Amino acid sequence: MKNKIIFVSIETLIDRAAAGNLVSFPADTIPPLAARPDKGDLIFLMKGRS
Repeated sequence: MKNKIIFVSIETLIDRAAAGNLVSFPADTIPPLAARPDKGDLIFLMKGRS
C-alpha cells in the first residue's frame, strides 16, 4: 500500500471520514488517525497491526 499525503479543508476531511475513509489531521504531537467506528480496522491495517 502506498501512502499519499493530501492537504484538504476541514469540510473535505469530515466528508471523507463520513464516507468511510481513514483520515489524519494536525495535532500538538503526532498526527492521529481517525475513522468511523465500523471502519476502525483501517487504522490497524495502516499501522501494520492485527
